[in-house]
Amino acid sequence: MPLRLTRFTRTFTVDGAKLVVLHETFTDSSRSTLTADGVEVAADGVGKGGPDPLRNHILRWERPDGSVVEVEVGPANAWTYGLRARRDGVVVFETHLGRPLGFGPRLRRLAEGVDGPEAMAQHARNAAAWKRNWPSLATDISLGLAFFFVAREFGLVTAAVSGAVAGLLLWGVQKVIRVDLLGGLAVFGIAMGLLSAAFALAFQDERFVQHRGTVLGVIGALPFLADGLFRQGQLLAVRLARYLAFEVDAARLGVAMGLIGLASASMNAVAVVLLSRDAWLVFSTFLDVPIVMVMFLIALGWVRRGPNPRLH
Repeated sequence: MPLRLTRFTRTFTVDGAKLVVLHETFTDSSRSTLTADGVEVAADGVGKGGPDPLRNHILRWERPDGSVVEVEVGPANAWTYGLRARRDGVVVFETHLGRPLGFGPRLRRLAEGVDGPEAMAQHARNAAAWKRNWPSLATDISLGLAFFFVAREFGLVTAAVSGAVAGLLLWGVQKVIRVDLLGGLAVFGIAMGLLSAAFALAFQDERFVQHRGTVLGVIGALPFLADGLFRQGQLLAVRLARYLAFEVDAARLGVAMGLIGLASASMNAVAVVLLSRDAWLVFSTFLDVPIVMVMFLIALGWVRRGPNPRLH
């Protein structure tokens, strides 16, 4: 059932007849009705995806005496609707004196950004990207939570070894079921997990586990930076771009991911030095990713405005 978004109603009189205009917008359509003395005499509406979903509604009532009352309903500004009523072409009532009704250039751009054809196509691409990416996202969250609880109960070394084993098992399962469980950089992540576990076991030092994020950030950032600066993002950035449902400049994406990686590595290094083990666990599990996501979203504005944006 469609959700109602707005409701606008006005009552006025024409030659003693009580007229009520009701305008409603829904998630998939908009509709207006005109009632005269409690009887509906006109209706108009548009559905999203139609030929002109942003047009004003026109309510036309031919009265028994032969005169015609026509009511135009449309946006008066960015936050409310208005109406203008005419009898035989002469204005007899209006909610916003002298103000034109309808989506002007600015309002039209705003509305088309939500409901226009490009927005609908973007929604479809977003849905497809979500369908493709949710298994790897769910896997990442599950592994992160598992690492947190294992580390709290059994220590960082045990958590690192468990994480490396889990990564290898998931990589094998992914090969069998043909579902992307580990994302676009699966082999790189598994290799770094194994390296971290190996160092932790060899030296029995939890600091090696804590600095895995620092090492991962630097090792991941430098290739992305080099790819963006020297190869126009055609080696690594384009692979990441395939997981995005909108146009991006691959070269700028590579540079942005490199800078974000270095920033993330720096945050982790500072956290390891300044925080206790438990505080670092909370930071790395619950705070680090949201901070990185905010940086990524900010960077996307620059990435999407690059000289060569396209879908990959």
